[in-house]
Amino acid sequence: MAKRVRTTRRLEVWLKDTSVALFVLNANRRLVFFNAGCQQLTGWTPPDVLGQVCEFVTEADSKTTAALLASLTPPSSVWQGNTVTVPAIIAHRERDPVASHIHFFPLTDVDHKVQAALGVIQPPSAIAISAGVSISQRLHIELAALRVSVRQQIGEGLLVGRSPGMRRVFEQLRLAQQSSVPVLFLGEVGTGREQLGRLIHDASDRGRTSFVPLDCRRLTSQHLESTFNRILESSQAGDFQPGTIYLNHVETLPRDLQRLVLNVIELKRAASPRVMAAALNPLDRLVESDEFLNELHYALTTIVISVPSLRSRPEDLEPLAQFFLEEFNRGESHQITGFHNDVWQQFRRYNWPGNVGELRAVVAESRQVCTGPDIETNHLPFRFRTGVSGQTIGPKVRKRSENLDPLLLRVEREQIELALAEARHNKARAAELLGITRPRLYRRMEVLGIIDNDSGEIDEPRQSVDSTDDGV
Repeated sequence: MAKRVRTTRRLEVWLKDTSVALFVLNANRRLVFFNAGCQQLTGWTPPDVLGQVCEFVTEADSKTTAALLASLTPPSSVWQGNTVTVPAIIAHRERDPVASHIHFFPLTDVDHKVQAALGVIQPPSAIAISAGVSISQRLHIELAALRVSVRQQIGEGLLVGRSPGMRRVFEQLRLAQQSSVPVLFLGEVGTGREQLGRLIHDASDRGRTSFVPLDCRRLTSQHLESTFNRILESSQAGDFQPGTIYLNHVETLPRDLQRLVLNVIELKRAASPRVMAAALNPLDRLVESDEFLNELHYALTTIVISVPSLRSRPEDLEPLAQFFLEEFNRGESHQITGFHNDVWQQFRRYNWPGNVGELRAVVAESRQVCTGPDIETNHLPFRFRTGVSGQTIGPKVRKRSENLDPLLLRVEREQIELALAEARHNKARAAELLGITRPRLYRRMEVLGIIDNDSGEIDEPRQSVDSTDDGV
């Protein structure tokens, strides 16, 4: 027995000191084993990470323990007893992330219940995503790299986008972060215009001051006027002021208040607030119709950022949905890996009139009712499913106009034939059903070429309408 103990201890030492990167998560996803190979690969020591919980999320800052723990999290299928190999971006404490593969092995008890998961990290020369990797696993890797890239570009990892339209927005955000001039956001509701305004504010020298959003469409004129006047009075008195004022739906701002906003913009004090605004469409037409102050229009359009709708950036749909899902995984005991393929098909078919905001809400509601490893179509909100069905029906086909005389003849003949059939060819009864006299019925039958011989034989109608009968 003593010899077996020494062998067991020797095996434990081998596993602990081997250069092969090995780690173990218990059933609660806590990291309970992290060997020398992992330390060499990641730059973190066991005391840095042992005992911490791994979640199926992505992190924008790759040089944090949270990013490392996220990169070591297995997909949900491992906890169901499946052995899985997935590509991974392994975070490093000081250097760039390492492209790797992780082989996950479920560790079960005698009842085949998963008690832990063993991970073996194998760094390849480059990530090679095999055909067996699910869409969600691929997106998990791509999302991690995308968030790091966006953070390096604009200093923020909460934005997700790889489409040309969003790359342009990122460039404009970087310029706006380096200045204090007004910014006008153009785009539909739900595209994230206010979030972009907050990102600019947080990255500027006003980041420690308050960001004040005002909805010009919902707030009363009295409320807005009072707010603008307080800002102007505080500026003259040198009192504390908000760092940024964000005017949503600025196109609805009454003209008599537009001058007050212009006065706020023209304040030359260092502590004066920065003005940002959002509109659904360019303000040029309102300026031309004299509904919008020309001077304010020029002041607001120093930097104009057009935020694309979700349907115009299809490349961003999948990473955005995966991003929202992984954000909702934070702090939850039940981790959801991704979406079933049928869900992806529904997402791609939908037009997303509510844009990114609607996508986030759909993912949130679906996750609340999902009890398995992936979100399936039956987890999708009812309003979303009916919306998809409604969009597939398509618009009603508009009828085109027809020549009136042939149309009237066709309708009249059809109604007389129906009346005769219903009255079993009783002319008096048929005339009563049609609301006309029996002599008139006879005249119309003659004009239309309807021969009542009870055999169904019907001649072709005449080409002219009886000029003595002006009613049908």
